[in-house]
Amino acid sequence: MSIRREGLVSPTTRSTFRKLATNLTVRTIAEVWQSHNFAPIPDDEMRYTDTSVRRTTFESYAAAVDWSDRAHVSRALRAFEDIIRTGKREGWTGSWLDEVTAKLEQDGLVLDEHGRITGVPMRAAPPLDTPTGSRPRGARISEVTRRRIFDLLRRQGTNWSGGLDEIAFLMRLYDLQALPSTDSRFTTAERDIVQHRYNNQDWEADWIYDDARFALTQGPDETLLGFLAEMIHPAVRTDTTEVQQLLAAFNEALARDGYALVQRATISGFPVYEGRPLPDAGSERRQRAGREVQPSRHLSAVREPTAPMPAKPASHVTAPVREFARGERKDYACDRLPIPHGGQADVFRATHKPTGATVALKQLRGRPPAERQIARMRREIVVGRHLDGHPHAMPVLDADPNHRWFVMPYAETTAEHCRPELSELPALRALLDALCSVLTSAHESGWIHRDIKPANILRLDGRWVLADWGIVRRPRGQTTDPQRTRVGVRFGTDGFAAPELAQDAHAATQAADIYSIGQLIGWAATGDMPQINLPLIPKSGPWRTVVRAATQRDPAHRPATVQELQQLIVQETETPPQPPLLQAEELIKSIGAGSSAAAHELVALAAAHTDDAPLYCDLLLTLPPASLASALLAAPGQAAEVVRAMATLVGTHRPPERGEVDAVIMWLMNIAQAAVDAGELDLLEKCCNGAFEWDADWDQWIPQRHIADWLLTLTGDSASSVAAALRRHPACAAHFSHLAGTFRIDHRIQAAIGVATEGQPQNPAV
Repeated sequence: MSIRREGLVSPTTRSTFRKLATNLTVRTIAEVWQSHNFAPIPDDEMRYTDTSVRRTTFESYAAAVDWSDRAHVSRALRAFEDIIRTGKREGWTGSWLDEVTAKLEQDGLVLDEHGRITGVPMRAAPPLDTPTGSRPRGARISEVTRRRIFDLLRRQGTNWSGGLDEIAFLMRLYDLQALPSTDSRFTTAERDIVQHRYNNQDWEADWIYDDARFALTQGPDETLLGFLAEMIHPAVRTDTTEVQQLLAAFNEALARDGYALVQRATISGFPVYEGRPLPDAGSERRQRAGREVQPSRHLSAVREPTAPMPAKPASHVTAPVREFARGERKDYACDRLPIPHGGQADVFRATHKPTGATVALKQLRGRPPAERQIARMRREIVVGRHLDGHPHAMPVLDADPNHRWFVMPYAETTAEHCRPELSELPALRALLDALCSVLTSAHESGWIHRDIKPANILRLDGRWVLADWGIVRRPRGQTTDPQRTRVGVRFGTDGFAAPELAQDAHAATQAADIYSIGQLIGWAATGDMPQINLPLIPKSGPWRTVVRAATQRDPAHRPATVQELQQLIVQETETPPQPPLLQAEELIKSIGAGSSAAAHELVALAAAHTDDAPLYCDLLLTLPPASLASALLAAPGQAAEVVRAMATLVGTHRPPERGEVDAVIMWLMNIAQAAVDAGELDLLEKCCNGAFEWDADWDQWIPQRHIADWLLTLTGDSASSVAAALRRHPACAAHFSHLAGTFRIDHRIQAAIGVATEGQPQNPAV
């Protein structure tokens, strides 16, 4: 079955935002996505190709979004909001905002005047391919409930498409061109419906409920919920009494299976609904899952897989394990020996019996474990769930209600085992970007890790995640036992722990985590293990300044936040782009050496920096126009930008001088002559408009003499275009009154000058 949109936000809407990304820097694009806990997919998984680095960067993050998952989509929409606000703040030109608004509305979303996107997309999810008569895996709205709803609609004679015709209604949810026909004469569902509902009228009015193509009787819950929500959409039904009656009937039936239609937004004051699980539905689902995997209440009824199952990527096992999570230790079969690991608990490689998934189970030592250990594991579980969804935080999949164990995805390795790899700058930068991203989220909520070290940074599905939050400091005011963190007792891991943790770990700030990051960088860069309270500063190289700043003994002298630390890292490890002026100087040298390619590059550079007055007025203006003419004519779009900028930037970075204005007019007139020779009338008109406007304001006799001689040479279309420019600038045309009586000038130019000289009203139309 084919749904009208791929995911909850259509590909065309995503493409619209991808195009907008060309207005942002690559770094800004990354920050927009990362601020909402997204990470890019690995390069080898990237299927999108584009010559634009900015669009490619955008897509690398967009491809990591599960567009069928409402939680993922909600965070992605926040990233879209950031792009919209940036555009409004920076005053992007064009109709981009109207286009964005229209695309979002097609997905059932509303963009308000503050740049907020409200509502949740209403696209139905595609059903799973299932044998006839079977229910797809994950569906929990029973066939009984579905039949009760459809029978009610039949008894009441309810028109399921409301005030819309049936095709218009279905096209809001499905792609009728992609769905097959059941009539051999046609190829699409749309033609099928037209023939049998409108032409032959040989289908019953309730045909939709039993048509397997639309998956209402046998299909995912989301498909049915989306259909019912659409039935009471204000664009479908206008009778509020009928809407309320249907809503009440639907919710009474759906409640038995743990769902309800609830309001998610309004359109023109009328509510829009969507299906959501009831608040207590999760526990019921887990109980049902437990009954499905346990024919009896005895432990022996939970059977382990008969053969070892191959390990799957963590992203493939996370959802199934969470689906069946119920806090039962007997659901996990652990290896006999724990993974070598320090700390307060043992970590075992384990198999989740109901799904066969490979996971890691962390369990406290001792029978029973000390209360202090339990409190710290409770804290680790709380933080894991608080950061759930962040791509660089280790998720908690299942946990003991008494906080003696919890389950997380099984990671491939730790940073501790990747030291040779991390000695390379790009690899270490990738780890630090991930680390700073998750710590930014944690610090903003008041959580301080206090034990950052290589062994606590794991690689999961190709990305780095921070784990082991057992000695995390809670947000201020949430400490349950201040005595648990004792003053004067060494805290954290020797060498990586900040000096102040040994004095009063409870008073630690995010500066303590920044110190640990500094020591981590020193360890990766030098290969040495850090010593207690001794900064591990590399002898040379880009990391020396970073480590020195991060490991200052006084916390107040370190970067104040991880964002500041990241800025320092970028400053020390990245070469900033060369200023356009310096790039242009190099290209001009190449042009002087005879490089035609350099002229094209210079035009492209100038077109990309139309706000750079020094580039135009101090550099391009000194370059003979003939050296750029061919490159300008080869790129009309760029040429138009360059000419417009040249005419408007004079006087923006310093008061204009007579000689400089003369030079601008002459430069534009030289390009105008090249445009005449090439027959490029658009470029000709832009050059004339710029030159004539300056001449009208400054009345310069040197360029006027040149222009007068040039006007005598024009004929045909070129003369017509120039005459139109003179009519638009009568004050300039009046400067050439001495040409009004000569028979050597084109009659259209002569007329434009004559009208200006006589002071008659001007018609600026071409």
